[in-house]
Amino acid sequence: MSKKDDDEPIIGMWELLNAVETVVAASDPAKREALAETIDAYADHFPDEFYWAIGASAPTLLFHLFKTIDAACRPESSSKPRPVIRLVDRKPEGSA
Repeated sequence: MSKKDDDEPIIGMWELLNAVETVVAASDPAKREALAETIDAYADHFPDEFYWAIGASAPTLLFHLFKTIDAACRPESSSKPRPVIRLVDRKPEGSA
């Protein structure tokens, strides 16, 4: 992590996520609803990618970015719960 100037504050992941959340929450409610529907459709059509992006093996920024956008585009009362992702130990296939 580097700083250009001692007086310039470092903008980290949480500042980025707060800015994204603020912009999404301040946008037109119809556009937020369309975004929420698009997120739901993507999760339905590509569950492996979607749940990987919000799961334990996703990079931290990607996980938080998806969750922030998803939550910010929905009214508090209609937040869509996502199932808990459990990692399962599997026996290796083949003879490797």
